[in-house]
Amino acid sequence: MLKHTRKLTAALAVGALAALSGCGDSAESEESANWRSATSVEDGGGMDALVEAAQAEGSLNVMGLYPDWANYGGLLDAFSEKYDIEIDNDTSTGASQDLINAVKNRQGQETSLDYLDTGESFAVDAAEEGLLAEYYPETADDIPENMKAPDGTWFNHLGGTMAIGCDSETVKKCPKSFAELLEPEYKGKVAMRGNPTTGEAGFMAVVAASLANDGSLDDIQPGIDYFAELSDKGNLVPTEAEAGTFETGETPIAVNWDYLLLQWADDLADGGVDMSISIPSDGTVASYYAASINDDAPHPAVARLWQEFVFSDEGQNLLLEGYVLPGRLDAMVEAHTVDDDALSKLLDDAVDQTAPQPTQEQRDSQQKVLADNWAKAIG
Repeated sequence: MLKHTRKLTAALAVGALAALSGCGDSAESEESANWRSATSVEDGGGMDALVEAAQAEGSLNVMGLYPDWANYGGLLDAFSEKYDIEIDNDTSTGASQDLINAVKNRQGQETSLDYLDTGESFAVDAAEEGLLAEYYPETADDIPENMKAPDGTWFNHLGGTMAIGCDSETVKKCPKSFAELLEPEYKGKVAMRGNPTTGEAGFMAVVAASLANDGSLDDIQPGIDYFAELSDKGNLVPTEAEAGTFETGETPIAVNWDYLLLQWADDLADGGVDMSISIPSDGTVASYYAASINDDAPHPAVARLWQEFVFSDEGQNLLLEGYVLPGRLDAMVEAHTVDDDALSKLLDDAVDQTAPQPTQEQRDSQQKVLADNWAKAIG
């Protein structure tokens, strides 16, 4: 575990204990009830009223917002300091399905989640099940139509492109394509980020591999077959790729989002790990994650204030510092409110946003194919 991650996690844990110890009456206040039904700042009485109600609630419950992931540590700290809100961030898991399960299993509980950061397809499914609240942040019009739900239940707040990261000290010739990953010299060295049947990163890695192997956004099977071959050759290891596994040498090569790999490179540089990161030359894919509010949020005003903060210029630029493409990037560039220094540190191929992005229909159909075939293929 990295030093700065331990510090941030410890700080969040203190906030979590404070938040839990501060839980009082189960009855919802009039202000909270008002914001639970509000679909916008104006609908609820204005930003000052939202801040006042949020501070009265005092806590934000989230899950899987790893401090070194997309600069969520900086985002959480800035929000907490700005509004004097405690953060309870459960970092025991970050898989999209686990967040959805937590919302379902904690209905009516003070420990339920206020906010969800999930893959878009998971947000769509959650909205269809009635789990998400309708709420439009003030900057919602800046977000392209294909990056938000028409009913205001979710909005794309950050995204990236699938890339290959390599410890260039351990691996003398860093692969730059999916085809190269099959070579014998990479036996026992290649890892993915999580289970593709339950998490966005793994799923999109399989989609990218499919595009690199004559598949398409409508045909993920070549990607499944590719990872089966990678596993059969002994190149794919079962260990989930993390910054810590790069540090220990367990996973010297990883297929993962570009922004996570770039952050790992920063974090590991002082420890002597030199990472090479590239967009696969034979195929890749781009994807955005969705920010949403639990309709049953224990802190409805805080949840909405957090959503406003995430999509503000300040929040989007803080995410940009974590090497992600903010959902409002184009509008911020046009308005000259983007952090140009942070933007300049992204991979050029990612900023160009030329990688294909699957539609929701394609996601749904291919996730079913993956769910039916992944376990049988990998074994």
